Amino acid sequence: MGPDFAGPGLWIRIQHRFGPRMTEWMLATITAVWGVVLLLPGATFDQPAWTGFKAIFQDEVMLGQLMVLLGVVRIIGLIINGARKTVTPWIRSVSASFGFLLFVGITYCYMLSGVVSTWLAIYPVFALVELVNIYRAAHDAGESHASH
Repeated sequence: MGPDFAGPGLWIRIQHRFGPRMTEWMLATITAVWGVVLLLPGATFDQPAWTGFKAIFQDEVMLGQLMVLLGVVRIIGLIINGARKTVTPWIRSVSASFGFLLFVGITYCYMLSGVVSTWLAIYPVFALVELVNIYRAAHDAGESHASH
């Protein structure tokens, strides 16, 4: 690992950056665990609230694997970003943008089912939180650019 990742400042940088990015960590974890749930035994897509997902994706295993991959890749990006001496807010901007599209897509698939449930209180809010994450990352990018 290069000098960007070395030294006692590594842990301090990670701790300092974790708090403001906590929602990014949480949504990345939710994405990965959401995928794991789809990979558990049982036909999740056969439940009435999941008909929209079944119509679009057909295969819950494929969607589960994709969600795990997206969540893990985002977590890796956050680790890299938090450990680096110089921040790379574009990793965060791009991953939050994908997260926004993901949670809008989840909301849409549930909406297609016609089943009103707690999804209505959760996934649209997650999408809005991702918009905040995009804004924060873009703001950090502006500050990073201005300081160079």
